[in-house]
Amino acid sequence: MTTSRSKTTSRAKTSTPATPAPAPPGAPPRLSDAALLLLGQAAAREDRLLLPPPPALRARGSALQKVLQALLKAELVVEVPVATEAQSWRSGDDGERIGLVIAAEGFRAIGLPVPAPAAPAIGQGALPAAEAGGRTTKQAVLIALLSEGAGVSVPALAETLSWQNHTVRAALTGLRQKGHQLARTKDAAGTTVYRITGQAGADAAGATGAAAATGA
Repeated sequence: MTTSRSKTTSRAKTSTPATPAPAPPGAPPRLSDAALLLLGQAAAREDRLLLPPPPALRARGSALQKVLQALLKAELVVEVPVATEAQSWRSGDDGERIGLVIAAEGFRAIGLPVPAPAAPAIGQGALPAAEAGGRTTKQAVLIALLSEGAGVSVPALAETLSWQNHTVRAALTGLRQKGHQLARTKDAAGTTVYRITGQAGADAAGATGAAAATGA
């Protein structure tokens, strides 16, 4: 009997592992060491890109992809066109390289203040800012050029706007995200050209004004 009571007492003292309590609404998401390292590196970079990964990060290949997918799903990062394969995490429908930059929520998740502006530099997915003094912006000129004729190639746009080719591609992606319908076709020489077939209403007037200003 003594042995039986001893076993019963021993079982009673053995506690069941507690189930972690769910995070309260609005609380920062729980992040893995790999996610913290990637976000911390991106926050310190001028271009805000998560890739290429830091040498200290052990996750590679499919493991790295899972971490990046989780960050994107949690809206801690956003996709942008990038210039190099090392910065890319996937390819877009047009074969363009797509990378990831830390979003405002990503800064908050690692306890850092959101910089102003919390966006990648021109050429890494951000559209050009308005020029000082209320002058026509390069974005408006871009819309005007794409709204006229049978289409314009990326190199031609880059030369006209004094941008790099990847900056133009980033701007084209930005126009799509703003609601513009872009057609991608080939001209008589077989060169890929782009043109706007449908405009977001807010930018239509600006495109008309820019066309007049540039003689397009």
